Amino acid sequence: MAPAPIEGHSHAWPAIQRDFEEKRRLTWVGPQRPLTAQHSRAHSTVHSYAVVMLVLRGETKVRHAGDLVLRAGDVHLIPPGDAHGREHSDAECMGLGFYPEALSSDAEERASRLGPLLRVRGGCHPVLRPTPVQRRRLLRWMRLMEEEQTRQERGSDEASLSLLRLVLVELERMAFPDVVPESSSMGLSRRALTYIETHCLEPLSLAKVARELGRSAPHVAAVVRQETGRSVGEWILECRMAEARSRLRHTDERVDIVADRVGYADVTHFIRLFRRVHGVTPAAWRRRMEAGVR
Repeated sequence: MAPAPIEGHSHAWPAIQRDFEEKRRLTWVGPQRPLTAQHSRAHSTVHSYAVVMLVLRGETKVRHAGDLVLRAGDVHLIPPGDAHGREHSDAECMGLGFYPEALSSDAEERASRLGPLLRVRGGCHPVLRPTPVQRRRLLRWMRLMEEEQTRQERGSDEASLSLLRLVLVELERMAFPDVVPESSSMGLSRRALTYIETHCLEPLSLAKVARELGRSAPHVAAVVRQETGRSVGEWILECRMAEARSRLRHTDERVDIVADRVGYADVTHFIRLFRRVHGVTPAAWRRRMEAGVR
């Protein structure tokens, strides 16, 4: 996602979007303007955050576990790692992106709150059709989140996370249609990501992921790379870094303790990987977050 802002939107938009893409901000919400044929996306997109897209008006064609047509009132759910893309669209949408680590510092609690998106990962249809009342509530929570992220007053981050939880509760209330068929390759990629997310803090490798899925390592590696644009190792690193950021934000654990908690016995190796991903050491990143620097 990370859609472009509509004309006349807040001047703070580019900084907000950049902070979200660089993981200094855990949530992002805003409008998505119509997509003309000139700007049509020929290739699929994959990202490490989740997306909830509410179509306000118009119609859009989407590729996500098949070809979909979204109309006003529809809600499109995109779990992390799911390949998707928009074709020609005259729709106006409100989009919400968030990193799962925003929900809780506890992995099991995060999984419980991600129910609607994890069911999509498991094969449920990625489009919800809420009632008018549900749609109005969902839009209200998203509008309020947009206001909070733009104003950035004291407590805005906490308010945004509270509103995110309301959004997820609203999604839980919406009925999911039956499971839709999908290609075996897409199903394998999704199963691999789900296994990685669940076991990333344990000793984990491509060979172990493949063994658990009952496939050869080269086959799993090729499918995940083809469907997501990232390797299995990169997804393991992404999940571990998400847990590390959560611990750096929410605990006062020493960096060597954080390293051990997220699967790295060698703290120097952990610091090197963290710096490669975030541009700063874990200690410097924590200081930035404590100081409110984005």
